[in-house]
Amino acid sequence: MHVIAFNGGPRKEGNTSTIVQAVLEGAASAGAETTEVNLHHINMKGCQGCLSCREKHGVCAQKDDLSPDLEAIKTSDAIVYGGPICMYRITGQMKLLVDRMYSLAAPKKEGRGYDSQVPEGKKFAVVVSQGAPDPEQYGRSIRYLSGNDRHAVSGFFTGQTRVHTDNVTLTV
Repeated sequence: MHVIAFNGGPRKEGNTSTIVQAVLEGAASAGAETTEVNLHHINMKGCQGCLSCREKHGVCAQKDDLSPDLEAIKTSDAIVYGGPICMYRITGQMKLLVDRMYSLAAPKKEGRGYDSQVPEGKKFAVVVSQGAPDPEQYGRSIRYLSGNDRHAVSGFFTGQTRVHTDNVTLTV
C-alpha cells in the first residue's frame, strides 16, 4: 500500500507538518509506503488554462516538480490533504494543487460534468490546523477538499469527513 500526503503548510515544522507526519507514521506502522509532498518547498506552477488535459485526459501539460505527484495520485492507494486554514480558506499552495488536479477530470461524453481519471476506491484523509474555536469557520474549506463541495475536483474520492476540535465534532 502506498500513501501520498500533500502538505499545504509553509512551515516545515509547523502544526500541519506535525499532523501530516503523525498520519504518515500511523500508515507506515501498518506497513504502508509513505510519501510527503510539501507543496511550499517544491517548484510548482499553477494551472495554465491551456486545456490540453481535455485532449489528453488525466495528463497536465505543465511540467514541474508536481507532475510526478499528480501521476502518483492515480497509482497510490490513499491520499492525505493537509493544510492550515488561513483567512478562513485553504492556503495558496493547496489551491494550486486543486487547480492542477483539474487535469484528472475528463468531460463526460454525454451531458454535463466530469469523469475521474483516478481509479475508484481510493482512501483519503483531510487534516487541517487552524486557530478558530468554531469549526463552522473552516467547514467550507474542509468540504471543498473532501469533495463534498460542488466545486471540488477531489470528489473522485469517497468518504465521510469528521472534524475534531477540542470537544466539538463537525461531520461534513
